[in-house]
Amino acid sequence: MGNETTSSKFKINHFANTFFLVEAKDSSIACDPWVGKTTDNGWFSYPIKNTKEIENRVFNSNFIYISHLHCDHLDFKTLKKFKNKNLTFIIKKFENGHLKKKLQKFTNKKIIELEPFKKKKINKDFTIAIIPATMTNSGNLPDHIQYDLDTAIIIQSNQNKTLFYNNVDMPLNLDVLKKVNNFIKKEFKKKVDVFCCALGAASEFPQCFLNLNRNNEKKKIISETLNAIQTYLKYLKPKIYFPGGGTYAIYGKYNKLNKFIAQPSFSQVKSHVNNVETKLCKIIGGGSITFDKSKYTIIEKINSKEKKIKQKFINQIKDLSYYYSYKNKKININKLDKTFLNAENNYQRILSKKKIDTKWNIDFNIFRKLELNDNCNINKKKSKFIKKYNLKNYNSKSKDAAYDAVGSIIPAIDGVENKEFKKGIFNLECFMEYQLFNSLLIGKFPWNTSLSGSTIMYKRNPNKFNVDMVFSLNFLRI
Repeated sequence: MGNETTSSKFKINHFANTFFLVEAKDSSIACDPWVGKTTDNGWFSYPIKNTKEIENRVFNSNFIYISHLHCDHLDFKTLKKFKNKNLTFIIKKFENGHLKKKLQKFTNKKIIELEPFKKKKINKDFTIAIIPATMTNSGNLPDHIQYDLDTAIIIQSNQNKTLFYNNVDMPLNLDVLKKVNNFIKKEFKKKVDVFCCALGAASEFPQCFLNLNRNNEKKKIISETLNAIQTYLKYLKPKIYFPGGGTYAIYGKYNKLNKFIAQPSFSQVKSHVNNVETKLCKIIGGGSITFDKSKYTIIEKINSKEKKIKQKFINQIKDLSYYYSYKNKKININKLDKTFLNAENNYQRILSKKKIDTKWNIDFNIFRKLELNDNCNINKKKSKFIKKYNLKNYNSKSKDAAYDAVGSIIPAIDGVENKEFKKGIFNLECFMEYQLFNSLLIGKFPWNTSLSGSTIMYKRNPNKFNVDMVFSLNFLRI
């Protein structure tokens, strides 16, 4: 393969988000390769912009680990760059088999499906284990939809026994980390040498929520995640920690939302985390960590002009069109009405089989063109409203009903919470363009990635994350 490692070296390279290359002796594992625009949301890889910035050896990897289905982890245009004839994919054995089916449609390469929490030697250089998600959200809130999605991976060198725990952007708390660590100690007989996990929010919150103080919400999330990583490092005591996961830039006309993304800077991490035995480093953008027996060297990627560099990056991608945009696409409201009705019937059919203990009301405000102003609120003059569709998971004729049925009156978009909110009913307003809404209803794109991908704006009342309400929208399709 011609990599840079020797028989005793173990090297981790970090490019963007959770795109890593892990090397040991004659072998390498690429994790979640993604570069450029995503295929089903409004994200762009950062700080690596295109594959020309990545060394050729990366694309000759022996293995590719795909953590889950999201388009910033499963990116087919980047996967096409890999040229090793003996390439093998590594995934978790999911019950629904969706990830395997997508890969089989894309390639005839070998696919290894691993049972969770099972140690496996995949060749003479690597031993690995897949860690399943034991909760679907970082707050461990109740989830009756049970959307099985995320995974993490343990990678160990068979030569110098260096162990890397890559949490990807899997929801994490101390109980989960203790379970993983106990498994590592029992099965690998080793402490974690290198640990990485995402910091902050890798989602639509708070930047896409129009009726909230997004700066305040951003500060809260950053404060919480800094306290959490301090706790994790004091418990786990790895030799090295680096932030990895949930890192992106918003491209296209909603690029101004980047300022509200709730992720701490590396300087914030370093200044907050103290009294730990762990070396903190930043290697995203092409840096690396190399272990040679018990010693290690780090090549960091830190720039004092980070803010200016990122703004320049955003300026280069701000005029890109969105994944759902098609020129000269005609609007057919009658057809959309029928599509929504069929999708709603499917939604209610699936939801009736779930044990849901909360009520919700969702309005979809559909625009021919949706534009934001400089304050990142809806620009009334430039936006062209079409119609509102309503979805609820309870009988609208009951005394608890807070809304009427489908209407076509332009919604209030001034950031004022709905005065009709009644206790026990969660209200969500979604604002999106016609082409996106239609594409989601017909199943052209998955709801899950668009919901979190900064191309849909929201208001919610109360300001609480209802996991079931949001995840249920994956069923709203024909």
